[in-house]
Amino acid sequence: MQLNMKGMLLACLFALPAVLPVCHPVEAAESQRVAEDVKVQVNDSLVQFPDAQPFLDENHKLRVPARAVADKLGVQVDWEPAGAQVKVTLNNGKKSVSLTTGDNHMVIDGKSTDIATPAELIDGKVYVPFRMLSDTFGYISQWDNSNRIAILGTDGKYYAPAWYKPKEEPKMAVMAFSSASGSSIPAYSQIIEAKATAYTASPSENGSHGAVDYMGNPLQLGTIAVDPNVIPLGTKVYIEGYNYDGLPDGGMYATASDIGGAVKGNKIDIFLPESRSKAKMFGVQQVKIYVLGS
Repeated sequence: MQLNMKGMLLACLFALPAVLPVCHPVEAAESQRVAEDVKVQVNDSLVQFPDAQPFLDENHKLRVPARAVADKLGVQVDWEPAGAQVKVTLNNGKKSVSLTTGDNHMVIDGKSTDIATPAELIDGKVYVPFRMLSDTFGYISQWDNSNRIAILGTDGKYYAPAWYKPKEEPKMAVMAFSSASGSSIPAYSQIIEAKATAYTASPSENGSHGAVDYMGNPLQLGTIAVDPNVIPLGTKVYIEGYNYDGLPDGGMYATASDIGGAVKGNKIDIFLPESRSKAKMFGVQQVKIYVLGS
């Protein structure tokens, strides 16, 4: 008895649920991979990718293999053919999300909505946008640029990287140089590896002091809170390694002009001139701080 094409696709899909079929008619054009040295972490442990690997595409959007990440999240995954593409449904028991590879729409609990970065079928594997997982299911997302780790916090908490990239010993500069972002910055006397968080002018964060720093200046982009025992107040610095839309690309100049009760040791708090709810998306990031001056 002969099977029709739909029957053949169904047979392939359900015979090998962990690996998508290679008997589909065609695949969508593959996104250009500009970086594949990316790790993914759920809460405090890394996701293991036995074959297909996550990558950053030409638009610097992180794409991750659906099966491996869903398994780590404890999310149920269902597959079904959709013409030449594949429809994948993710369900965490509270919310159901369906995406079809190559389609800029997804269905959340029965309601269709646009999606900027569609799911993609590559070498028989379905890749989904990392940001979609956090935005749709309400997970906290972080990006640690220094260690190139994307982190999902499923329990509402922020997590430090579970893996740190080996660091080279920094060389002291005696003249202007180009930073990792390619921009030229003045001489520096010290490099500090630090954790960075963000704060705003919200009264809940500044209390009776109002929207001013420790030195009485209005809070503005470029204001950072520091531990004066590590970075003296008034110090000019250059910060790089963060990843956040509300800050200058590549790096930024800042002044250590504020302090905070939770800012101790190698930690800084970067002022963001925006709402507290948006600033929370900054999370905790590993940054590199150049203390300027010879």
